[in-house]
Amino acid sequence: MATYFYTKKICQNLRLRPAVSPMKKANDTGNAVRKHLKLCSCLFLSVAVLCVWGTVYAYAPEDSNYQYLLDKQIAHFFHSWDIVFDSTTNGMRTSQGCLDVLNWYIDLELRCEAQLSELLGIRYKNLYVGDYSEHISNHYFQPFFQLASAQRLLLSITTHYYKGEDEIGVGYFFGKNYVNYLELFFSVENFDRNFSLQHMPAGRAKTVYKNLEFPMKLTGVLTRNWNTGRLNTEFSLGRKYLLESTDEPITFREQGYRHSWYLRMFQDINRLRFGIHNVLKYSYKREDNYTDFFEEKIFDVYPEIQFAYRINERWVPNLYLNYNYKSESDTSLYESSLYERNVFAYLLDVEFYPGKNFVWHFGTQREFYRNNQGVELKDRRINVGLEYRYKGIWFYFVEAMEGDFPTPKYLHNHTYLQLMLRF
Repeated sequence: MATYFYTKKICQNLRLRPAVSPMKKANDTGNAVRKHLKLCSCLFLSVAVLCVWGTVYAYAPEDSNYQYLLDKQIAHFFHSWDIVFDSTTNGMRTSQGCLDVLNWYIDLELRCEAQLSELLGIRYKNLYVGDYSEHISNHYFQPFFQLASAQRLLLSITTHYYKGEDEIGVGYFFGKNYVNYLELFFSVENFDRNFSLQHMPAGRAKTVYKNLEFPMKLTGVLTRNWNTGRLNTEFSLGRKYLLESTDEPITFREQGYRHSWYLRMFQDINRLRFGIHNVLKYSYKREDNYTDFFEEKIFDVYPEIQFAYRINERWVPNLYLNYNYKSESDTSLYESSLYERNVFAYLLDVEFYPGKNFVWHFGTQREFYRNNQGVELKDRRINVGLEYRYKGIWFYFVEAMEGDFPTPKYLHNHTYLQLMLRF
């Protein structure tokens, strides 16, 4: 139906009319030919415009920074930092840095807890992430019941300035500490939305969850440490939600869900270290209204392989091999688009331990970027970093400089900082 009206509009704009002979002597055959030509021209123009319109590519916000994968390489914490944070009951760590002239990357995690009695305790967690396509700001208040020395039953509430985004959940924790533990949570997101909008008049602007189809998720964390290695994996499985307007008839409907999986591990074999790191995300979202619909599917994966070799007590070279594939499919009534990118990168990071509390880092990065919009780029950076470790304070600073010569106006490219505190 939409194609018919669109075709009719094109024909009207082109002022196509049945041709009439000036002398009114055209026979039926001539008129039929002209009508067929007019119809064919309209259909051809319609198909041509829809094809051009339908090949518009989706946009990924990370493409404002084609060195995004290089930034991800130097933004993650070292294995030694993960091990120390695992052994910390009360602590904070953050990784931050420059994405581009407009955006600053932030990854902040805070955890502290207190035992109120033999049976009761409370844990507080703060998770803040600021990235191109991911924004999280959650305060987790989690009272728990100590079922046994290594088992806990937790209740959780996450508060936000807008109450409609609050989250509640119940969880199970198995482990004596955060060095080796298993944690499972079932959570309901935006559980307070319907109640918070109770005084808002019904209409298209008031959208609520119908039939208890709130966004729900099952999350899990498994962490294991041993003498020569470490394993940490996390997952989140979302249930499809249904959000509808409160007018009659219903003019807006939204549904969707999200899944994610995280894995990081390493194993030492004598002087050699082998590590794996992977982040996988998938999301689906669909919006319907009385004139159109919009459907979005996003798949994003970041696998990494690490090789390290301890030459002696002072020198440890590390090689990281990274890949990123992302696809986004957008579909509406009148158009569809597909975005894809493939990025390969490596990081060579040489650690130098001069003694006492310092660790120097020297290295280089190389990236090969390509997407389906015809963009192909190669970038190189040279890195110098300094790590400081003193009791409960760890700090890391790394400067990534332009590595392609002649360099642009400035040698500076991006800077990243990391800080860990143990209370």
